[in-house]
Amino acid sequence: MLNPLLNNSLVREQDRRRYADGDMALTVWFDAHGGIFAFELIFDLLLEEYAVRHTRGKLGKYLKISEGELKPGRHQKQVLGSQNYSLPSSRLENFEARANNLPMKIREHISESLSRMIAEGE
Repeated sequence: MLNPLLNNSLVREQDRRRYADGDMALTVWFDAHGGIFAFELIFDLLLEEYAVRHTRGKLGKYLKISEGELKPGRHQKQVLGSQNYSLPSSRLENFEARANNLPMKIREHISESLSRMIAEGE
């Protein structure tokens, strides 16, 4: 079940919300009017991670997450791959099974976006 995480950054709660459980992480960014501007949904945390990145007015992308290049004196960061994969319908089912704690506006927006991505990939 996706649950809210505390916002410990310079970004205000009105601008970004984060949710996570043991398998999935969701970050939602809002515009100045409270509308959803973008979201990132990461599946299979700590395993073979994939992310959906969606920004208003653009096609969503389903990307593999890999370990970034380790630079001397820096912590290793994860990076999104460049190949856009087809989103399997199981990802929508997985999201919907965990989305009961999300606000209705967020849940519906992401479900609709994932559905469109699946339809475009077929």
